[in-house]
Amino acid sequence: MRATCPRCHLILDRGESDYFLGGYAVNFVVAELLIVAGAGVGIWATWPRVPWSLITWSLVLVMVVAPVVFYPFAKTLWLALDLTFRPVTWGDLAGHGENLPPDSPDGKG
Repeated sequence: MRATCPRCHLILDRGESDYFLGGYAVNFVVAELLIVAGAGVGIWATWPRVPWSLITWSLVLVMVVAPVVFYPFAKTLWLALDLTFRPVTWGDLAGHGENLPPDSPDGKG
């Protein structure tokens, strides 16, 4: 993920351990729900001749791929939730001159 939003210059990592843990928890819950839903749909769609090995290996693939693919979205969802309870302050923004990197297009330097 980028360090800041390219449009509004919001710093995407709030710099706290609970920010990482919140994103991780959202990612974990979504990945687990995908596995449970996939198992349920797979068993329901193929009942009574359930291909257990096919379902097992496809869910193992989902278990490995889903958290990696969904992680940026999970961090964004957690940031949205965090911003709901703790609104943006000037310190959360990069791009108003005081904390821009010198080589950025908006920076001074």
